[in-house]
Amino acid sequence: MLRWRLPLKLLDQRRALRTLLTTLGVYRTSVPGLLGYYASRHSAPDEAWFTAFAEEEHATAVIDRIGVHFPGALTRSTTDPILGEDLAWYRLRLEHVTDIALSVTEDQQTAAYKRLKLAMSGVTDPMRVPEGTAPPDVYEQILKGPLTSAAPEALSRALSSDETGVDFWTDFVRWPHRNKDSLSPPGHWLWNLAL
Repeated sequence: MLRWRLPLKLLDQRRALRTLLTTLGVYRTSVPGLLGYYASRHSAPDEAWFTAFAEEEHATAVIDRIGVHFPGALTRSTTDPILGEDLAWYRLRLEHVTDIALSVTEDQQTAAYKRLKLAMSGVTDPMRVPEGTAPPDVYEQILKGPLTSAAPEALSRALSSDETGVDFWTDFVRWPHRNKDSLSPPGHWLWNLAL
């Protein structure tokens, strides 16, 4: 796991992460060993994270290729709670939700933005719902339409993905089976990154 801690004020985090992710998109298929990624925002201290997953033998090449776009402190880990074959589904869904959230326009005056903001206010962040009680069908019913308008390509990629063996909306609210003190449902990243 490769994590860049980007020193960014809260107001600048989303825009910077979106720009960096767009830049990374150019490399996604051409960087050997890059297995996935996700981004997250943090209000205290003022920093955002970009986390990439790479095969150990390719970690240096991944750092050399994409590190120039992430001007922050880099840490490497082979023991982070998010690692392990049993959480491959989780890492993939974090990447999907990151792509969706950062695809949403920053223009708060657009109808798509306003519709998504209203929809998100009508359902609770899955991290705030007791494990096993967040109904995936409710999240799908409330969020699918607004996300189809706000992030159509990213949502389409996530919905068509069947690598986890479970549909996207079930994984959206699903807690990982371990390390729940530091990991939350992938859907949380929509609240963390989208608006």
